[in-house]
Amino acid sequence: MGDLKELNIIVAGIGGQGQLFLSRVIGEIFMRSKIPVYISETHGLSQRGGSVIVHIRIGSMVRAPLIPVGRGHIMLSLELIEAARGVEYLDPRGVALVNRKLIRPPGQIIKISEEEIIEYIRSRVRKLYLLRASEISTKMKMPISANIFMIGSLVRLLDSVEILGESLCDIIIQDLLPKKSKDVNIKIYEEGKRELGEMLTQDDIIELKKLILRK
Repeated sequence: MGDLKELNIIVAGIGGQGQLFLSRVIGEIFMRSKIPVYISETHGLSQRGGSVIVHIRIGSMVRAPLIPVGRGHIMLSLELIEAARGVEYLDPRGVALVNRKLIRPPGQIIKISEEEIIEYIRSRVRKLYLLRASEISTKMKMPISANIFMIGSLVRLLDSVEILGESLCDIIIQDLLPKKSKDVNIKIYEEGKRELGEMLTQDDIIELKKLILRK
């Protein structure tokens, strides 16, 4: 995709889920591709399981670090409640990639069901993809690597809409992953690509291209 003017990505989750590393990897991928990128974190008690949301703004026309409400193209969320909180930043024509993981905040009195949360997110966005990031990474004995699975899903999406080449992303991510447990993390990353690739439809790709290009 020649000159990328504006791409807005929201990363949501709670403290300890690795969304800051995830965001740094996304930033590195675009910087090494010589595409301007801004990253801005907003969080509360992140060390105690509080909300963490990261705004990633990419492209030659971006002038401010925070994504205006309703202007996000893609949301990556590592948890369902945080996805529901962050979905307001998405354009209604945008795409949400959400880890199907529910972590209820302590002391919650009214317990909304998982399906109710999913339906709320689905009602606010054109396309919701529910991914098994925590389930797969736990099966591979690396539960903390759900974020790596989500990076794989994002890379598959960006490749599909012709923003970044998957092979280039693979090389950069292999450079950035810590040496310890690199082999299993690469497998988890590949699983993230595979799972979204099996779910992604041609119509979604066409619609997302239109949204990013503002046609």
